[in-house]
Amino acid sequence: MDFRTRCARGTGETANIGRPVAPPIVVSSTFAFSSQAEVESYYAEGRGYLYSRYENPTVRAAERLLASLEGAEDAALFSSGMAAISSTVLALVRAGERVAAQRELYGGTIGLFRDLLPRVGIETIWLSLDDIARLAPERLAGCRLLWVESPTNPALRIVDLAAAARVAHEAGALAVVDGTFATPAFQLPLELGCDLVMHSGTKYLGGHGDVTAGAIAGRRDLVASIVAMRRSLGGIADPFAAFLLQRGMRTLAVRMHAHEKGAAEVARALLTHPKVRRVHWPGLADHRDHALARRQMAGFGGMVSFEVEGGAAEAERVHDRLRLFAKAASLGGVESLVSIPARMSHRGLDGAELKLAGVSPGMLRLSVGLESPDDLVADLLEALG
Repeated sequence: MDFRTRCARGTGETANIGRPVAPPIVVSSTFAFSSQAEVESYYAEGRGYLYSRYENPTVRAAERLLASLEGAEDAALFSSGMAAISSTVLALVRAGERVAAQRELYGGTIGLFRDLLPRVGIETIWLSLDDIARLAPERLAGCRLLWVESPTNPALRIVDLAAAARVAHEAGALAVVDGTFATPAFQLPLELGCDLVMHSGTKYLGGHGDVTAGAIAGRRDLVASIVAMRRSLGGIADPFAAFLLQRGMRTLAVRMHAHEKGAAEVARALLTHPKVRRVHWPGLADHRDHALARRQMAGFGGMVSFEVEGGAAEAERVHDRLRLFAKAASLGGVESLVSIPARMSHRGLDGAELKLAGVSPGMLRLSVGLESPDDLVADLLEALG
């Protein structure tokens, strides 16, 4: 063949690559067929691959792994957690229907439900975590989804997921859980009766601060509807992000137990400090939802929030004096992070909304990484002092 043809066609076939231990990254945007009959078979049976905005082998491998970890029939990956949330809601809720949402949510989720959904004819009714505990089905009339988050960001409250699923189903709604903080290592919402579980894969699933991704897992029919919406909105994860996410999930079990161990030591050290008003970590015996956390979770997680005496000014002083805790958004990586939720993750909320979300001006949120807990405690004590 001509030199130009050989350049354009590369090295030829790569399908027979043996059995690699690490999943390969398939970056091709499109996939070739042998005949029009094979094309027709793809559309009729859904087997194989056509275009990476629809599905991709590397993405599909990560989806299958997450489905296995969650005990789900299927899963879908997205370019971010917010892409997963928006695609899920728009796939399952029509104009004129309603969503019921817990007030104690991630700030980006609140913004989507509060600001964007009304523009497409979807109303949100807001419930506190305590409302959900005693919710009557009548309160969810006209609601297609009940959206909850457990543990909550950043106050680390725990939702009774079995009770939430039960009341949602009695009202004819679906129960969706943001399980980002717990991960399937510590919490399995589908086993508790919920219909879908969502994750920001950027956090613990990826685990190394080097990928932005989102995911949804649950019943096959629901995931199929969400995947159809993902095709239209275009928010699928790219193959390299899917590779990183799958790599992260392969170490999820050991990382989550190490995060939890470090969080326990940090929380207990803060608990007795005279400048700390309150420590939020579900593993503490005096945590408001400790008994519920013990009942429905296999571990208490690696996030710790605490409130300092002196309010916003003192929180900023402690924040700025920390040296080992990187001052950054996000969470769930090997490195420890600190933020002031009222001025970062929940910055778009007004004072009343912050209070309803359980966020105080003097609150700091810690993502406890995999460093030595002794070093992290020393850094915190020095910053507080």
